[in-house]
Parts: sequence; structure tokens; C-alpha cells
Amino acid sequence: YHLTMVQHVPRRPLSIAAENPNLPQDYPIIGLGCSSFSHFFWSAEELNKAGGPSKWKPDSMDRCHSQVQSWIKTIHYAVDNCGITLLDTAPWYGHGTSEVVLGWAFEELFEKNPNMRKRLTINTKVGRYEEDPKKQFDFSYQTTIASVERSLRRMKLEYIDVLQLHDPEFSPSLNVLLEGAISAMIECRKRGLCKALGITGYPLEVQHQILCATKEKFGEKIFDQALTYCHYNIYDRSLFSLPLEDGKPFADYTRSNNMNLMAAAPLCMGLLTHNDPPIWHPASNSLKEACKKAAKICEEADVNISTLAIRVALSNPRISCTILGMKNLNEVKVAAQTAEQFVNLNATFENETLLKSILTKDEYEIWTKLNDKKDGPFAGVWQDGNFRWDGVKEAKTFWEQLPHVTIEDWQKGC
Repeated sequence: YHLTMVQHVPRRPLSIAAENPNLPQDYPIIGLGCSSFSHFFWSAEELNKAGGPSKWKPDSMDRCHSQVQSWIKTIHYAVDNCGITLLDTAPWYGHGTSEVVLGWAFEELFEKNPNMRKRLTINTKVGRYEEDPKKQFDFSYQTTIASVERSLRRMKLEYIDVLQLHDPEFSPSLNVLLEGAISAMIECRKRGLCKALGITGYPLEVQHQILCATKEKFGEKIFDQALTYCHYNIYDRSLFSLPLEDGKPFADYTRSNNMNLMAAAPLCMGLLTHNDPPIWHPASNSLKEACKKAAKICEEADVNISTLAIRVALSNPRISCTILGMKNLNEVKVAAQTAEQFVNLNATFENETLLKSILTKDEYEIWTKLNDKKDGPFAGVWQDGNFRWDGVKEAKTFWEQLPHVTIEDWQKGC
């Protein structure tokens, strides 16, 4: 089979062994990550200039504000002009503003074309919500149901395509997930509030653990899709190479269980750019330094490391869709142009063959240098294992801020 074109962005069959009636047959190879439709990535100065935090809450945000209108136009452009028909959001993004902005954008889209809803895959999440650490995570049954109903109101939808469990490694216990959020998600699917169920998170070991525990408890596969982030990129391809408890890499596990596999954050939350990553980034100093060296190697050869990183992320045919955060028209245009290079390339190619077809001679030489296991910029972190950060440790550090909360030591870490 070949990738087919929907306007600019090609589509790719889902990475499942057999057809899943809860999912469409294919996705655009890039999806619109909607965390950008919030103040999350603004500086304190930018936020104050825009009226301060109180002006950017889901119930007080001004639909007519120039920034909101810019976001709405970005969504319309991505869908109408580029064929980016998969949108990924969460109540956590802007603590609700992302879903509200999407609702305004959908209202206009569906008024113009009532059949547009059928073309879109609209995904949101449950489990992570507020900025206040005491209210940030809630995996209880009732809160999950209420969150889904609120997301539907905010986005002005009758159903969600894929309802995803958000960062479950932060749950205080595995039982809370099984009896609470996951049971509620199953109920939402039964009630038609969503079509399919997905899981997200950073530690592959924890996702695998939850999937196995869920299958054991309910006696069948519950989840239709898995979304991982920062595990398929220039320096970390553990999605396909890291053996888990059953001896298989995560990608093999999802395929054997007929789950679609998606990836996000191909720029690794700012590591694979020509700028410094945000101060909150959980990567080790040695990984940050390695990425800085890689960016310098690219810059000296007049290669943009971010463009290279996106091409690498899109090159694996077993990843049906890669989620990219795009906050304005220009970022959507650049991403769509990059994705357009994959049109009519045989989707059964190995990713290295795809890369050779896509990259320029200079880019491929740089790609080879970056992958040098002896002298390349990532040789050190590959050797000592610091090319990943400890997502379980991040979760435990979070709960240490809340000494009166009882948590269990349940997660399987790296």
C-alpha cells in the first residue's frame, strides 16, 4: 500500500494487525497538538501583557481576543488547507483553555460544513487537570466521568474519538487506576461518550504494566491506542528497541495486542532545537549538552536540527501519526510541507530507506554523524543510559510535595 494524499498531508494506515472498529482506517501522518492553545508557553512578561492569568481561564477567556482568533484560524487552516484532521488536546492544556478554543473553532467549522465532524479525529484525556499540585491529578471514577462530560461541553461535541488516560504514572496506586479512571473510561465508551480508549505517558515500562494489569482485571484488551512521547527521535528510539518485562519492545507489544501506536514531541520538548530547552525540562545535564552539540553540528552544516528531527520522527511506517504542537499558521505550514515529502512513498519501506529518500545529501551525512556510536554527540549518553530520564522518579518527586497524601510504590521504572 502507499501513502495517500489529503490535500497537503499524506495519510498512513494504522499500525494494527487487524481492523479495529473503534478506530478509523488511517490517520494523517502529523496531528495537531493543542497544548499550544493556552498560556503554557508564554513568559511571565507575555502573560502580564495579555492581561494576566485571570484573563486566560476557560470561563473568562475572551473569544474575540486577537490571540484567541489567531488560534482559531490556525485550527481552521490545519484542517481545511492542510488535511491535518487529527487533533489532540487535554483538560490539562491551559487548564481548560485548549478545549474551549477548539470548541469555538469547531462551532465555526461545523456550521460551514456539517459533514466535517465525520472527517475529524478529536482526542482528549482524563486524569490531569489543575496547576495546584493538590488538584493536579485525579484518577477517581466520578471525576473521570465529570471530566469527559465537561470536555464534551467545552468542545461542543456529542462524542470524543479517542479518550486517553493522561500520565497515569502519577497515579497514587495502580488500583486507583483500575477501579477509578479506567473503569470510568470503559463506562464512557459503553455510553457512547467516546469511540475508543487510549493511554499516554512517558515511561514505557509503566504503560506496559498498566496494559497488562488492565487485561488481567477485565479479561480482555481494553485500550485501542497508545500515545508515547520522546521515545522515537534522533537520540532515543527505545520505542522499538527497549525490551520490556515480556522481552518485547513496546511497539511489538502494541501490535501483538492490535493497538494503534502514536508518538508525540519529536523535538523532545525543546531539546532538538537551536535554542535552549525550558528550565523545567527533566532531561539530565549530559543529555541537554549532547543535544546542544548535535544542534551545533547541524548548524555548521547549514542543517536545521528541528526539521531533521521531524523527518526522522515521520520516517517510521509503524507510527501512524506523530503529534506536533503548532501554535500559528506558519508552524502549520512548515510542518505540512515537511510531511508532504512523504507523499507516495511506499509505507512498507524500512525507516532508513524512507530517510534516504527524504533527506538531502548533507542532511543524511549529518544524520550519520549524529548516529556515530563511538564519536557522535550522543555516544556518552547512550553508553551510560542517560538518553532517557526517569519518569517514575519524576512522579515520586511530585508526590513528595504533598506529604499528607498516601501513595504506593507501584510503578515499574527504567
